[in-house]
Amino acid sequence: MPQTLEAYHAEIEAMIAEGETLVAARDPATARHLKRRVADSMLLIASYQLFVHRQVFAPLLGQPDPAVRSRVNEVKVECIALTEDIRFNVKDFLADESPVDWDATAAKMAWLNARLRKHIADVRQFMSPDLSDRQRAALIAHRTGAVGPVAA
Repeated sequence: MPQTLEAYHAEIEAMIAEGETLVAARDPATARHLKRRVADSMLLIASYQLFVHRQVFAPLLGQPDPAVRSRVNEVKVECIALTEDIRFNVKDFLADESPVDWDATAAKMAWLNARLRKHIADVRQFMSPDLSDRQRAALIAHRTGAVGPVAA
């Protein structure tokens, strides 16, 4: 498994691209490979969840700014929900021996991939070395609708 946040994000983004390519082709010969990659993605996301909670969320939750802690909790909850949604949706998909329903698979994949992309963007926003504390607080305030000293 990857060892850094950037490596996890790169691997997840590569997984998304590969899945989108496989589903777009709608080739019955790739159905078994698609199911294998879906199973692999489930393991990757589960590993990522543990990593990001320990390496990103836990330290950020120690921030003195309540707006930062609140936003981190929002992203953390979505990360947990993503992992649970993958687990729930994937188990039946992998067990089903019938031909792949390409339309349903494409729709579910688009829904999940949009959430994964947003999650990665949210985490990158927190971790951006290019943002000052003031800029990061302003971005968080903008996203959460906060006003006052945090938004300054």
